[in-house]
Amino acid sequence: MLKFHNQLCTGCHHCEVACSSFHYQEFAPTRSRIHVTVRPQTGEAKVMSCFSCPKAPCIASCPVAAITRPERDQPLAIDTQLCNGCGACVPACPYGAMQFDSPTAKAIACDLCSGDPQCVRYCYPKAVEYQERV
Repeated sequence: MLKFHNQLCTGCHHCEVACSSFHYQEFAPTRSRIHVTVRPQTGEAKVMSCFSCPKAPCIASCPVAAITRPERDQPLAIDTQLCNGCGACVPACPYGAMQFDSPTAKAIACDLCSGDPQCVRYCYPKAVEYQERV
């Protein structure tokens, strides 16, 4: 799972670029599965991604059962063959972490880059950390 140290986040968006590059081979932060927000008033940055909630509301909201949890300690999985692009999972997420990828018309969420999260690798201030679930 990812752990966020928002006090270290500089708002550089390298994590978003690394994520989109890994998944789509393009530098497109809007297609990232991790997101950085910066408050214009204070410049305070915050990084956030899917928490893979134990009782994930996005799973229950999916009318075609495209979102599953393979194992208890694994990130949520989205079957893109089953996903019909309805977007019901997006408002169901209490954290705003579930995203809709417009080019593919499919839901996307953090999948930990198959066990090697690129956001962690390219976050130079170390605001994103990978921890095994216990």
